[in-house]
Amino acid sequence: MSYFIPERRKRKSPLPLIFLGSLCVFALYYAFTANQKTVPVLPENAVRPHLVNWLEDNPDAWPAQDPIFNPVAVRRIYRRTDYRLLWFDNYSLSDTANDLLKQLTASSSGNPSSMVDYRYHLGYFDRTLRDTPQRLQMAAVLDVLLTDAFISYAQDTQLDKLNPSAPKHQPRLRRKDMTPVNLTDGGFMMASARADSETPTLFAANDNGRQYFRGYNRSSQSVDRSRYYTQRSSQGQTYSNGSRYGTSHSARYSTRSYPQTYPRVMPRFRSLQDEGSGLAPRHGEGLLIEENTPFGSDAQALREELARYRNMAASGRWRPLPAGPAMTIGAKHNNVIHLRNMLAVYGDYYGYGDMNSKKFDQSLHQAVVRFQIRHGLKPDGIVGKQTRERLNISPTARAHIIEANIRRREKLPANLGERFIQVNVPGYTLNYVERDRIKLSMNVVVGKKIHQTPEINTRVARVVFNPTWTVPRSILVKEILPKARANPHGMENMGYRVVNGSGEYLPLTSQNLGRAAAGGFLMRQKGGEQNILGRIKFEIPNSDDIYLHDTRAKSLFGLTDRDYSHGCVRLAKPRQLAEILLRDEPGDWSRYRIEQLTTGDETTEVRMSQNVKVYLTYWTAWVDGQGRMHFRPDIYGKDGLAVNQFQ
Repeated sequence: MSYFIPERRKRKSPLPLIFLGSLCVFALYYAFTANQKTVPVLPENAVRPHLVNWLEDNPDAWPAQDPIFNPVAVRRIYRRTDYRLLWFDNYSLSDTANDLLKQLTASSSGNPSSMVDYRYHLGYFDRTLRDTPQRLQMAAVLDVLLTDAFISYAQDTQLDKLNPSAPKHQPRLRRKDMTPVNLTDGGFMMASARADSETPTLFAANDNGRQYFRGYNRSSQSVDRSRYYTQRSSQGQTYSNGSRYGTSHSARYSTRSYPQTYPRVMPRFRSLQDEGSGLAPRHGEGLLIEENTPFGSDAQALREELARYRNMAASGRWRPLPAGPAMTIGAKHNNVIHLRNMLAVYGDYYGYGDMNSKKFDQSLHQAVVRFQIRHGLKPDGIVGKQTRERLNISPTARAHIIEANIRRREKLPANLGERFIQVNVPGYTLNYVERDRIKLSMNVVVGKKIHQTPEINTRVARVVFNPTWTVPRSILVKEILPKARANPHGMENMGYRVVNGSGEYLPLTSQNLGRAAAGGFLMRQKGGEQNILGRIKFEIPNSDDIYLHDTRAKSLFGLTDRDYSHGCVRLAKPRQLAEILLRDEPGDWSRYRIEQLTTGDETTEVRMSQNVKVYLTYWTAWVDGQGRMHFRPDIYGKDGLAVNQFQ
């Protein structure tokens, strides 16, 4: 008997499949890790169309909720860099960008004013660095706002807005956290100010503060830092390459703690070239970068605006804004509807949204900013007391103001000249104009109401470096003599001397001060750092003894209302004005030469051979070169309209 025994089925070995699968997994892992190590290359001109569109062609297309607070300066910087990203290494924030973010945060942490956060765009940076996907357009927006924040920070530190000795109405910051921006031969540098030092000093430190942003310590062990940083080597150094743009994370916030000392180097927007090495002086003016905007301001444009405001008054569409709370973006209130319609009447609002919406949206925010710029207000987009006051000046009153300014403009020559300086007293501004293009503009301080700056048509006669100051009789009797009698040694240290009939300098003795009080002697302050006129004076012949000059009180230029002088015009950028005026004069008048002449105490006078006109004007209404109607408060009460006097 036989049995059928079937052969066992042979099983195939799994080893080949395991081997093949391992190869695939290894290949995928290798490809993934290689891709992770590869730094994407950002095309050089990838964001240029966006920047040109937002900064040049169509500023109203700006997509971010935060406005650009320094549009002219930002535009100039990107023009010089051919509209390239300044704060990115490929798709990653650069070391410089992270350093700037850290310092902006440190400034905000010691400053109770929420406007500092807003002007530095810290809320936007916080949201963007956490939640925004990686897109070129948003990288361009972030880059522009970083540049804008840097300019605001530089202005605040150089004009002492963050100085603890500033007036109470200005933001205050602990000096140990203040890092002024100075100009070096390599670009802009943040120089740390130690608490025990009166002047900022540059030094090296191991901790660059890069890991801090908005209170979040990126060196914390609870956070995977590899998600936000890439490592690279340059000349043997390994360092963090900045925050990866567009990544999201959840972070643990802790108490803010910042090192007091660290170096900060900003982008090299422009080098000093032949202007020597070392730190620039503490005046903080920066280098001359010429503007090129149309001047405008002719009488015919004012007549056209007069007709428009008369039609506005006759139409009955204008109604004053009712009383209510302050409003800003995101607010919901019945007054928002009224505000939107009012700004549409003025021509500042031209959105396409629902005119009856109660929500304060981005389009309305931009319209408020446009209105504030036209009226000399802080362009924060907040409808507070001052903005409400300007909004509620009726078209009829505006027409009266325009009429008064047409008469003022018609008193001037129709052609103001090939080159001229125009100071607008109510506007607190100076414009230097060539061929009807503004080449340089700056803030100025003008006379108080009791020491009004007069309207004058004259010319620049001399530029004086390290000028002396002969104290006018009225100031001598009321202000200087009491101080000299109380502290003669201190006044002598500031350069004050009595001058006899022969021009000799005499000490501040009781006898000499008595002769000065009786009118027999003069009192004069020598040129130098302590001089009340600063380092540069521009002599403009006139019967009121008015001139343009530098000042030691730099903090005043950061104020909205700047009527603080005894009648003369104080300049925010006297060195830049001297450079642009003297460049056609014989001799070497480079910036380096001007810096040399504004040190020490030796007085140098330069007689102008070129005929540069000077117009000290009182314009409370004018049309700029872009066709925008501007209004300013009537600080001296010359318009005869009490509603436009806010002081």
